[in-house]
Amino acid sequence: MTSYSSREELENLVVTRHQAGRSARSLAKELGISRNTVRRVLKRVSQQRQEGHDLVSKKTRVPRSSKLDKYIPQMDALLEKYPNIKGQRVFEELQNAGYQGGISILREKLHALRPKPKREPIVRFETEPGEQGQMDWSPYTLKLCNGESLKVLCFSYVLGFSRRQYIDFVEHRDFHTLIRRHRTAFEYFGGVPQHCLYDSEKTVVLRWEANQPIYNPAFLQFITHYHCRPVACQRRRPQTKGKVEAPFQYVEGNLLNGRTFVDLDDVRQTAQWWLANRSDPHIHDTTQRAPLELFLSEETSALQALPLHPYDTSAVGFRVCSMDGFVEWLTNRYSVAYEYVGEIMTVKVSENEIVVYSPDIREVARHERQPDSAHKTRELPEHRAHAKKVRYGLESVRDTFLALGETSEDFLKGLQKSFPRNSGYHARQILIQKDTYNSNDIHQALVHAMRYHAYDCLAVERILKARFRPRTLEQCLHQESAKRFRDALPRIEQRSLSEYGVLLDDPQPEPHPTQEKHDDPEEQRPCGGDHGPTATDSELPEGDEAFEGQ
Repeated sequence: MTSYSSREELENLVVTRHQAGRSARSLAKELGISRNTVRRVLKRVSQQRQEGHDLVSKKTRVPRSSKLDKYIPQMDALLEKYPNIKGQRVFEELQNAGYQGGISILREKLHALRPKPKREPIVRFETEPGEQGQMDWSPYTLKLCNGESLKVLCFSYVLGFSRRQYIDFVEHRDFHTLIRRHRTAFEYFGGVPQHCLYDSEKTVVLRWEANQPIYNPAFLQFITHYHCRPVACQRRRPQTKGKVEAPFQYVEGNLLNGRTFVDLDDVRQTAQWWLANRSDPHIHDTTQRAPLELFLSEETSALQALPLHPYDTSAVGFRVCSMDGFVEWLTNRYSVAYEYVGEIMTVKVSENEIVVYSPDIREVARHERQPDSAHKTRELPEHRAHAKKVRYGLESVRDTFLALGETSEDFLKGLQKSFPRNSGYHARQILIQKDTYNSNDIHQALVHAMRYHAYDCLAVERILKARFRPRTLEQCLHQESAKRFRDALPRIEQRSLSEYGVLLDDPQPEPHPTQEKHDDPEEQRPCGGDHGPTATDSELPEGDEAFEGQ
């Protein structure tokens, strides 16, 4: 049996050997194919030689007639009148007209006859200098020198006119990362465009209502500080931001391709070098000029000036100081003085620093921020002065414990009698519950525990779990703020409904002093209805005008 590697080689063997005098039977046996296959190959090649060969034309089949053919004009009429009509309704209409075929072939024909929606052409548009910026993210997985993988997100901001680009790499895509990268991008360009295009990410657009974006108020507050207007692109239309989408290919092919990195810091440093030495001086395909050249010559002067003070992009949260004198942020622990154990501390977190404030908003600690999820501990020596005396003693947390409520002092006395040596430990454990429960709930739990003389931190914890619902620190502080706001408002008392009855009466206006009095009521000027003509607004006396105005 003769071997062959492709269909084209098989057809060549069939045609050439048949021309040499071989029969279809012998060719089929030699090549291991059927005689009908040999005949089809010979027939097709002969037909191409006689009628011509066109690589573009397709072989057309003669359509078979069907029961549906004579109803096609009626289907066209239905589609013209009802463009969105469904196959079942067309089937019912044609059945009434005598159609006896199936619905499957009808649906296929309806799909072919239904006019296809025309896609709108994508028109490239250009903006004036300083008018527009475009921002987007792109995820990448990088191989590090140690063989591990690093998942990063590339933040990209492109100026629409000059195409100058700013990029940075981060591990998270949260709100504060977004505004921090915006701030560094604006400082990199030395100005701000008038508006910027965004996707519908939750950090920028909360939701869409009636085809209109509802922007995140926190992001609006940030972007307003820089006098920039956000513009949310329509969903499922990435081509709207083509000026920022396309450069990601350049980042992937020129910056990340063919390079290995040590860690995230190495990636970020390489990106800054790449911006200055590759992205800025390269000739852009559309403008045919270098982005930096076009930026310096025409766009830098058109950007809006930066504010005198940049926007504070720190994150603010609330943490309860743990029993061993630490506050936690993203798995890392930062020390504070022991006297703040059990207190709700305000934590302000910038990109490189963490500042801890006391409940009365006094700065009590400042730490260098550790990498997120690193499980590291930062402890300052000055926070551990007189550690043994303060760490387990009761006096340092007495005022905080008494602030729980009126009966907390009685509970504290009972606690000291039950545990004279380590009452401070139990008091601290109860104060730690402020991390999960409202202070009022903790006070109620103390009252309940006192009824049964259960002066024990474990008993209070069991009562809290059984009788009260946990909450977050933010909810607690919001409730306290709302209560203070309600107390500051003036008290409003509801009036009796009888006081409003006076407004429903129809008092008769007193006659104007200059108006002539008539003793005969029939001779008095009528006020309306069918009794006669009424006075126009211009003829009304001053007193009546005042009454009518009411």
